[in-house]
Amino acid sequence: MIDPPTTQSAREDLLYIRRTLEAAGQLTAVPGKCLMAAGFFAIAGAIFNSFVTGAPWVGGPYPQGALATWAAVLCISLAIVLHGIYRKSRQMCTPIQPPLVRKLLWSLCPALFVGGLLTHLSVQSGNMGWLPVIWLGCYGAAVTNGGQVSVPPVRYMGICFLVAAGGAAISPAGAGLAWLAAGFGWLHLVFGAYIARRHNG
Repeated sequence: MIDPPTTQSAREDLLYIRRTLEAAGQLTAVPGKCLMAAGFFAIAGAIFNSFVTGAPWVGGPYPQGALATWAAVLCISLAIVLHGIYRKSRQMCTPIQPPLVRKLLWSLCPALFVGGLLTHLSVQSGNMGWLPVIWLGCYGAAVTNGGQVSVPPVRYMGICFLVAAGGAAISPAGAGLAWLAAGFGWLHLVFGAYIARRHNG
């Protein structure tokens, strides 16, 4: 007969093994609240473009300022989400292992690289009308692919971004800011809230 302390020790060992396997194969520390914060910054960027700089793809008065706004939104959001992943992984006692980091980089980087390249070509050529489609589409492709090693809502969010990119592609250029606000703003808010509620913050 197994005594209670031994049973408890076995349960702790199994829990440790399960957490280690999850950390090595899946990113469970997706910070829903940080995704919501990124959504708020994206909506703020769209509002700033709308009332101050104008959208660069419809001949706004400050095209460089409009692009700089989205660069700032990207940098701030990325910093918030990365910090959130680090904090959540510490709280869940599931440190992110190097094999998982490699999987994420292989999943995310190709689509993001293409997005950066197409953005550069669009700005250099002065044909910036496709920027909302490029940003939403490449980000959606990256998130959908990266979602294969994360919690299921991340994949669904990526698919929704691809749908938003399709909507932006068939809409007039003047609707670009609305699609960016809907994608980077509302989708991050909705899925961030769901992940925060169902996946421990």
